[in-house]
Amino acid sequence: PQQSLLQALSLLRSDDWEVKEKGLASIKHLAGSHSEVLLPRLRDICLAVTSEVTNLWSKVSYMAIVTLGEFFATLKQDMDSEVDEMVRVILRMLRNSPEFVEKAASQTLGIMVENHALARLCCCCSFSLCPSVCSPLARSCHVQVQKCAAELLLSLLEKIGVTELAGTARAGRLAHAAGTLALDRHKDTRHYGQEMVKMLLNHQEGKILLERSVPARDL
Repeated sequence: PQQSLLQALSLLRSDDWEVKEKGLASIKHLAGSHSEVLLPRLRDICLAVTSEVTNLWSKVSYMAIVTLGEFFATLKQDMDSEVDEMVRVILRMLRNSPEFVEKAASQTLGIMVENHALARLCCCCSFSLCPSVCSPLARSCHVQVQKCAAELLLSLLEKIGVTELAGTARAGRLAHAAGTLALDRHKDTRHYGQEMVKMLLNHQEGKILLERSVPARDL
């Protein structure tokens, strides 16, 4: 397995897209069958795979995304420190990508929700959606990106619960994002935001978060 990993990483350095795809497939297989081999070099491996998510060859991008999904499914909490950047990169693939790439991105985000530090994901996704703090790239997100990220945030909030969320360092950021999404001009995105606001208002801690983060006229 160790030799297979070294060989797979060397394949990723190739300029040939088919060779890259083969390397990613090999790493995905190792994650499922010999995940312990990845742990000593997990950071470097994650960087190598994540860098291929935005590859212009859609088959390479697809394989990188599903490989990350395998990482999150099998390595679970060992991947927590890698979540933030990966969420941002994968969300980016939900715009102007082939349908099969978008579908893979959505599925991988779903795997993240099921297997990882939910408070970290909440903070990461709300950071991507919050207009006052996000980058110019995030502010110009495609409608599909906004919708998917909003749906992901709602799933996270339902899973983690308002009480636990209120105890996290950046809970106010999610409350701000929820309030912003609840006023979005797009129906589906607005729906997810409104559902989050309802959940927050049903808990004293959540209500306080909203009052601190969202203008009273918007509640």
